[in-house]
Amino acid sequence: MNRIKNILLSLALLSAAQCLAAQAHPNFVFILADDMGYGDVACYGHPYAKTPAIDRLASEGVRFTQAYAAGQTCNPSRTGLMTGRSPARFEKRTDDFDFGDRVTVTELLNKSGYATGHFGKWHIGMDRSNGVYGIDENDSGGIPDRFSPEGRDTPIFAAAIDFIKRHKDEPFYVNIHGFTTHAPVASAPNFLVEFSDLTVDRSDFSEYMQPIFDDSIELGGDLDLAMRHYMGNVYAFDLNVKGVLDVLDELGLSENTIVVFSSDQGPQRPYGIGLHAWGDKAKKKVQKTRDGVVKKRDTNAQNMLGDAGVFRGNKGTVYEGGLRVPFIVRWPGHIQAGVVDSGNVIGGIDWLPTICSLAGVKNVPNDLDGEDVSDVWLGATRSREKSLLWNSGDNPGVAIRDGKWKYYLISKKGKETGKEELYDILKDPAESKNLAKQYPEVASELKTKVQVWKAELPTQIIRTGKYRHQY
Repeated sequence: MNRIKNILLSLALLSAAQCLAAQAHPNFVFILADDMGYGDVACYGHPYAKTPAIDRLASEGVRFTQAYAAGQTCNPSRTGLMTGRSPARFEKRTDDFDFGDRVTVTELLNKSGYATGHFGKWHIGMDRSNGVYGIDENDSGGIPDRFSPEGRDTPIFAAAIDFIKRHKDEPFYVNIHGFTTHAPVASAPNFLVEFSDLTVDRSDFSEYMQPIFDDSIELGGDLDLAMRHYMGNVYAFDLNVKGVLDVLDELGLSENTIVVFSSDQGPQRPYGIGLHAWGDKAKKKVQKTRDGVVKKRDTNAQNMLGDAGVFRGNKGTVYEGGLRVPFIVRWPGHIQAGVVDSGNVIGGIDWLPTICSLAGVKNVPNDLDGEDVSDVWLGATRSREKSLLWNSGDNPGVAIRDGKWKYYLISKKGKETGKEELYDILKDPAESKNLAKQYPEVASELKTKVQVWKAELPTQIIRTGKYRHQY
């Protein structure tokens, strides 16, 4: 009898130890949309979006309103996420080459005992083989069918769910990087049916969406149908998110899995759109490529109705609309449910140090541009230790977010113009009033910071042009 009791006690202690070990090594599921605007989901204010799964994440976790992409386009954004270093620091463009001697978040986790997987969009190097960047399983080679009645990202999510099932008994990290809502956007009929009663009321949207609506009408004629196509894409993506949350529940993994949803940058404005939104110069460019007819690369351009909310700008710029992204984190029992964090400023550049901190990973590089914001995820409120900086060439130049200020040093053809812009982002999130002349001391201080940072960057980026990004 004593022997049986001892065995039962040993099993109980082992179970407790395993439980503690699991808590020390949470799983990570990173769901990243592509070009989905800050205002494209219901919990971030879209008047027509149907996103119950993403909204569920927000109701069970924390939703950040001051989260920034690591870059203004796809490759730079992913470079910052994977390395914690500004993409502007790399002398070789990382889609043509790779990250050089920079360690990645997946490599650090893999060396610490995590099973690692990447499913979906890649855009961070030519090599997609298993093992690259410490990723055990890399399934990023396929281009999904955007007309699929199951949703274009469903194969990506299905493969990721299979990975989760196979690694449920060990700590895992998985990237689920969709193609939604990258151009071209079109939804299968079954998704359009969900929005058959949708009629666009333009007064539901900010002033920055109005020229986009004008473009859509000129290109396609039917604004309501265009919005149904875009909303259908977002809805299909949300169904995929639901599938992930459901399998975590079924496997009993929800309590020990940190789920993050975000977007890589702001909404896209593809060629074919710009007749009103981009001005006369863009109109000439569009006429040359379009010649009165939307060409194949611009097919369904009228459906590109991503919403950046109140923010100015879009993908490709470092204005708020190009960088401000939705960002939701859920970890039951650790992160308070239903919180809207409007005070903390976080960035995609913080991903590597934050994930490594939560996973207990050691030997993290100390020369990162991002910082560990795990305490912020868990409920702390504090000022950033490091400013957020971006270099966008001429779109419009170098930008910095420092405290309540957003400052731009304007460039043209790669050279500083002497022009600068300064905004109090907390009072003026739409960046409508340039305060550079009103607060010259602030502008001067931030200009110095920008110039010091810019001096550290390579003056020329090496590229081969061999990378072919189909989406």
